Amino acid sequence: MRRFFRIFCTATALFCMAALFRGCKEEPTPAPTPEPVPEYIEGREVVSAEEVSRYGDAVRLFGRTYLFRDRLCLDNAATGFEVTFYGTKLTAAITPMTDLLYCRTFLDGDTEGTFFHLTQDKVYTLAENLTEGIHTLRFVKSTSSQNGVIRVGALSTDGKFLRPEKTSPLRIEFVGDSITVGAGIFGTPAEPCTVKNSDATKSYAYLTAQALGADASLVATEGICTKAKFVLPVSSIEMYGAISSVTVGKYQYTSPHDIVVIALGTNDGSYMNTHPEYKKADFIADYRELLGLVREKNPEAKIVCVYGMMGTVPDIADGIREAIAGESNVSYLPLPTDKHGGEGHPSSEGAAAESDVLLEYLRTLL
Repeated sequence: MRRFFRIFCTATALFCMAALFRGCKEEPTPAPTPEPVPEYIEGREVVSAEEVSRYGDAVRLFGRTYLFRDRLCLDNAATGFEVTFYGTKLTAAITPMTDLLYCRTFLDGDTEGTFFHLTQDKVYTLAENLTEGIHTLRFVKSTSSQNGVIRVGALSTDGKFLRPEKTSPLRIEFVGDSITVGAGIFGTPAEPCTVKNSDATKSYAYLTAQALGADASLVATEGICTKAKFVLPVSSIEMYGAISSVTVGKYQYTSPHDIVVIALGTNDGSYMNTHPEYKKADFIADYRELLGLVREKNPEAKIVCVYGMMGTVPDIADGIREAIAGESNVSYLPLPTDKHGGEGHPSSEGAAAESDVLLEYLRTLL
């Protein structure tokens, strides 16, 4: 009897396990989740506002931008972004870190742009009352790093955002001083350079990049020398290795430039005149050090050294020529002098003339 009972229990257990196994095998396999189907408007892929506001591939970025607490930070002059959308309106949450900050927006290929004074932390309307359709807006910081940082948060439209077209194949970098950031470009010689009469988007550098259809980066600010500490407690050599003159974090170079224009020497000449211990040989050594740094980060670039836009100091002009002597793919180009802007800086007309000369030369290189 006991033997029969054991056999019965064993058979029952085996039967239950088999049934359980069959039940597991017969469990239906869930259907795979289908991939979302991309949405397109007039052949352009729609992207979410969240993706756009992460400032990744859904927008075009210009210059040495970086993210801080989910906000796009614009330190250097001419840094900015470009976004494409379908709709009639575009807004942006913007935090100007000082009250000395201006920007210029360019809509649908307009080259004049609209000048904005960023006065407070708020949502700014960058475009409105547009014809419903596809629009592209470029936002560019007009003032230099010495005037503070712009932080841009979420972008919003009454329509939908679209993935931008491919970036320009040509990349150009300008290393310079107040002339490169358009200081006093709308002023007169009797007026000081201010944030109101300055605009990097009207400088010879930005005009040149736009005429070439190039993505530009400006590593420049007012009062800077190649290596000497004169007006600023930072040199161009130090700024070139950092994000900007006010954000000392090391800049992470991602893509080398095709062309680098070095536009230094004006402040070095002033420094030389007031510091007799600083000789031509010192300037040559400093210029060579900067040139080596630029070449290290841009090994194949054509480097053009320009000077003379606010007049010429012979030791500086000769020093640049001597510093670059024997260097491959490095050349010297004097640019026209113009002192009709604020504090004797180039005016907008002078900047345009300087750009014309530089453009003609760069086109021969390209």
